[in-house]
Amino acid sequence: MTLRTARALGLAAIGLAAAAADRPAAFGVGVLRRDGIVIPFATFDGKRWATSWPAPKLELTVPIDLRAVPSRWWGATSALHRWDAWTGKAEPQHLEVTQLDWINVHCVRQVGLKTTYRSDKEVPPPNIQPYPKDGFAVWPPQAVEPIELLSSSSIEVKEISDDVRIAFNNAERLVEKDFGHPITQRAREGRVPDIEAVYAYGQAPRVYYVEATRAYLKLGQPARNCEALAFGTGWFTKEQGKVRSVSTVVDLLQCNRSGASYMFPFGVLRLGGKLFWLAQFSGWDNERFVVVEVKPKGVEARVNVYGGSC
Repeated sequence: MTLRTARALGLAAIGLAAAAADRPAAFGVGVLRRDGIVIPFATFDGKRWATSWPAPKLELTVPIDLRAVPSRWWGATSALHRWDAWTGKAEPQHLEVTQLDWINVHCVRQVGLKTTYRSDKEVPPPNIQPYPKDGFAVWPPQAVEPIELLSSSSIEVKEISDDVRIAFNNAERLVEKDFGHPITQRAREGRVPDIEAVYAYGQAPRVYYVEATRAYLKLGQPARNCEALAFGTGWFTKEQGKVRSVSTVVDLLQCNRSGASYMFPFGVLRLGGKLFWLAQFSGWDNERFVVVEVKPKGVEARVNVYGGSC
């Protein structure tokens, strides 16, 4: 072996070691229910997200304890008997798993981890669906950043409202093209959609997730007789004072909002230079847990886990 070859191999080894050192260690995340049960829903192996915890179903076999849980359920991690609970406070709360249990999730059942968590909010009965979540849990510990809930009447939201209207209109035109629409484009597009929820993270760029609606009446109908409801969800970024629509989708629903899915944000993780939002999306009769990678020009769901439905 020449000196040049040895030096090249040495530099390559140093580079691989540095890359390995920069790569996050494997960890798991789970949704934290208000009754103290954690449902694992994703693992990160240092490079990729995956899900391996069994999905809800009608008939379950619940392991007697953590030692009896099949290793494949944990995915990239070993058995997790400790968790850090992130519930919107500055620091996480340390939890211990006490036993396995099963819970009702809409019309099916799920295996969960009963923990030492005690909520400071009123704990509802188990038949309430979707069951309230206080946040999410992670182990081994990770640096979690919060997602802000902005007031719909705030100056910041008003400053992006016209950009929301334009993106909403463009997305609704696609709905009309594919499926038709009971209200003409001219009649509907002059009104700014009602912005119902805005979540935000970061500063440069600042990332927004927006939920907005427009309810439609036919001429001469009383207000209680709604013809249809346009429900829109969109991702936006703001940098150097300029707002840009990243992705916006509109669904045309009945006015009882059947089919609408609302975000409950958990938090943000920055891993290997990438930005991930973790959240629950739920409606009247279903819920799912997601890990969304937010990119400069788009968003991609890295994990989209079925959490139960009817």
